[in-house]
Amino acid sequence: MKRKDGFILQRIGDETYAVAVTPEAAALGSMIRLNPTGAFLFAFLEEERTEEECIAALAAQYEIDPAVAAADVRRFLAGLREAKLLA
Repeated sequence: MKRKDGFILQRIGDETYAVAVTPEAAALGSMIRLNPTGAFLFAFLEEERTEEECIAALAAQYEIDPAVAAADVRRFLAGLREAKLLA
C-alpha cells in the first residue's frame, strides 16, 4: 500500500501537516494535522509498503516495542483508509 499522491509534508510552527498540492488531493482534504509518528508514517508511505514494513520502521525509528508500533500503525492506516488516502 502507499498513500495517494498530491500531498507534501509541511511544518508550521510546532505542527506537521500533510498539505494538498493538487486538486485531486484537495478533494480529499486540504490540510491534515499529523503527530510525529503520523508524519513519519505518512512520509514512509510515499512508496509502496506492507503493513509489516511500516511496523518495523516505526518500531526502529522510535525504539518502541513492535507490539506497540503495530497498534499505532493499524490505527493510523485505518484512519488513512477511512479518509480514502491510500492508493
